[in-house]
Amino acid sequence: MKTLYAVLAATAVGAARLVQSERQNRQRLALHAEEMHQVWLSEVASDPELRAMWTAPGEPPAEEYARLLHCNRLISFLSVKYRVGLLDTASLRIQARWVMEREVGRAYWTTFGAFREKEAMDRTDRSFNTIMADEHAALVDAGTVAT
Repeated sequence: MKTLYAVLAATAVGAARLVQSERQNRQRLALHAEEMHQVWLSEVASDPELRAMWTAPGEPPAEEYARLLHCNRLISFLSVKYRVGLLDTASLRIQARWVMEREVGRAYWTTFGAFREKEAMDRTDRSFNTIMADEHAALVDAGTVAT
């Protein structure tokens, strides 16, 4: 009977290690994907030819679109930090409030918030979007002056 308990304990420990390893691997992949996304956003924001290529009809003019891309860099960075656990809900809310206190943050969310909600993959994305939308709504409703 002692052997059975030892085998069960070893199996449980092994399974826990596999779960933890998989979680860490997903976190590394998310951070690496964000790194590539940041480079791409930087290139599009700074290169007028690329920006023109990726600006869809009806999107803001080139200069405004470049500003929104820079804001997207920050929001995407916050999103991945939240996903991998480097920001908890309270910390994210503080960061979201800071972003939405700026005119560019509110303009970004007004323009692309619905898109981010459509592309949300899971509960983490939906939670992130809800916090961002709540802070956006709070500051828009309060009639915040651009800082």
